[in-house]
Amino acid sequence: MRAILALFYYIVVFTIMVVAGIPYTLYCGIRGHWEDCTKICTFAFRNIIFKLFGIKVAVKGAENIPKGVNYVIVANHQSFLDINVIWHSITTASFMAKASLWKAPVFGWVLNRSGNIPIHKNPRKNAGLGKILKKRLESNYNIVVFPEGHRTEDGHMLKFQNGIFRLAKEQHFAILPVTFINTGKILPKVKWAVYSGTVEMVVHPLIRYEDYADKPMADLRDETHDLIESAMPYKQAELAAAKEAATENKEA
Repeated sequence: MRAILALFYYIVVFTIMVVAGIPYTLYCGIRGHWEDCTKICTFAFRNIIFKLFGIKVAVKGAENIPKGVNYVIVANHQSFLDINVIWHSITTASFMAKASLWKAPVFGWVLNRSGNIPIHKNPRKNAGLGKILKKRLESNYNIVVFPEGHRTEDGHMLKFQNGIFRLAKEQHFAILPVTFINTGKILPKVKWAVYSGTVEMVVHPLIRYEDYADKPMADLRDETHDLIESAMPYKQAELAAAKEAATENKEA
């Protein structure tokens, strides 16, 4: 039953994106505002898809979502649902994703027109990536990056890769750290299923260039990772246990 629901979820998403997404993308192009393309995603997930499947989103730190400035969202990655939640609760956004997706007919065109940025396996083909990213931000796009590189299977965060943090040091853009909780339980990577329930999302304070200008890239990477991980239930449990043990040792 869960597998059937998961299949239905993807069919609904695909159908809405084809039936409404492509025409809306063309409409945005005619108006000269390609950056508005993903507004259709925001509308669809907020008003149709999540309600249809009983998925709710609880946002902590909504006051940290910037207004009047474009930024790069850096988040942990558990599920395909992570992307959907960003559209639902934070902003219209484009993504940095594997270049092979651009080979799909029609879909590749939509990815390109909606501001998404392809990442190639061959590092040489990624030359000038920083300039492309900066141009997207200057053109009123917000960009999303999952520095773990792929979805975690057990909910525990993986180490962050260097790429986006090296680009940050080069291009001086603002970073919005975001923690996703339970997306991997609602729409798992490890099995074909979808469940109703509540996804939690923590939006951390914006990290401006001035905040990390004097930091080495590795420090920026690790501090951002630790900040995002600090909101994860398993990490909070670890910290609580360590604090309790320290208290017991002190009393002894």
